[in-house]
Amino acid sequence: MLGVGFALVKPDSRGTVRLGQPRSRPPPRIDPAHLRDSQDRKRMLFALREVRRLVRTVPLSELVIGPELAPAPGIGDHDTKRLTAALAGQVWSYHHPVGTCAMGADPAEGAVVDARGRVHGIRNLMVADASIMPTVPAANTNLPTIMIAEFIAAWLTGTAG
Repeated sequence: MLGVGFALVKPDSRGTVRLGQPRSRPPPRIDPAHLRDSQDRKRMLFALREVRRLVRTVPLSELVIGPELAPAPGIGDHDTKRLTAALAGQVWSYHHPVGTCAMGADPAEGAVVDARGRVHGIRNLMVADASIMPTVPAANTNLPTIMIAEFIAAWLTGTAG
């Protein structure tokens, strides 16, 4: 079996995470906004067409024994409208969300934490994870998250250089 996947590691679409009423404890309302940005749709269409082109080329074509299973089986490469709709129906998270706690100096401009991860307006509360990254790195988020945590831990313990 051959499987080929593609993904936008650095999407332009921006989703939201909203909290409910403080005392009622409902789950957060998460809107990932997949493919909402037109550039994301164009890039995913390009990726789909490129994957199809590669899989039709020897030696990969010799490994293919059946039809495309997803995301757009039976839809031709030039049917942009149907390909876009198929992608929108199949897209899912790359599971590396970042940036839900904007870093910055001014909470009035949407900043949740300062440059050292301290939450504005709440004493002794810090955030030291991927949520304070300003953009998605073009790689897995594990190592940058460890780096953020290490820097903030060093500041907390007074061992920062």
